[in-house]
Amino acid sequence: MPPRSATKPVIAPVTGLMVFASIALSCWPSYAGELDSERDEDVGLAFVGSAREVGTLTPMPGVLIKAELGSRRILVRTNSQGVYKLIPNFGSDVAADSVTISCTKDGYETVDVSRRRLSSKAANELVVAECLLAPKP
Repeated sequence: MPPRSATKPVIAPVTGLMVFASIALSCWPSYAGELDSERDEDVGLAFVGSAREVGTLTPMPGVLIKAELGSRRILVRTNSQGVYKLIPNFGSDVAADSVTISCTKDGYETVDVSRRRLSSKAANELVVAECLLAPKP
């Protein structure tokens, strides 16, 4: 068995490094569950939701989500988890009911787009629009 003083110098630097790393990581800001564009925003109208395949309800990445108001449109794609966030800039007086949401992906057809309103601190009007798509026959 080595003398006690032989192990002490090795443990002290390692322990100091672990303490420093834990302090540094605890000071790092956590943005869990937030998209990069969610921080410090105050928007009038926002659409969020997901695209899923009928039957299995598997999330679908790369689905094109389109918000239309007359001839104006804004497009976004779902991320790798099948989720999207769309903030149309159609004007502050535009109501959510006047905006049409559609979902498309090559090889699939849209079965349903369901909508429901939620309350939110960041948006005056937050609408969850969920898309269901089925493979084309």
